[in-house]
Amino acid sequence: MKEYPLNHGRGTDFPFTRIGGPMLKGKYKFSYTPRSIPGMSENPLYKGQACYGIDLINYDLEKLVQSKQINLSWMKELYAAYHDKKKFFDRSLHEQIGNIDFLAGTPEFKQQIQEGWSEDKIRASWKPGLEKYKRMREKYLIYPD
Repeated sequence: MKEYPLNHGRGTDFPFTRIGGPMLKGKYKFSYTPRSIPGMSENPLYKGQACYGIDLINYDLEKLVQSKQINLSWMKELYAAYHDKKKFFDRSLHEQIGNIDFLAGTPEFKQQIQEGWSEDKIRASWKPGLEKYKRMREKYLIYPD
């Protein structure tokens, strides 16, 4: 069996609300089995295999919205649980794996996760760029904050 990075819930009725893979058996109790869903996900990663990982379907979205922060703990937790750290972010392994550098907007995020930075330290690294962006956008705001 060729091993890929994690399945992102493709091949389930709840894509992108669960994440896992067969290699996480014993590390997580939650499991799901991706299947072919015509017109949606016909050939998902690990089709027909039990994947173990995180289920976000019942996560308290109101709590997330109120925090006004991206939850970084899931990425940190899954990276820590993944056995082959070199392959965790390797998008060349399968077309369904996104480019984390592009998705995060910078290659620094991947490096910070790999180096074990705390959530607070990662967020603090964003502040200079966010402040610069806020100053730039002021001239375009119709309604001030």
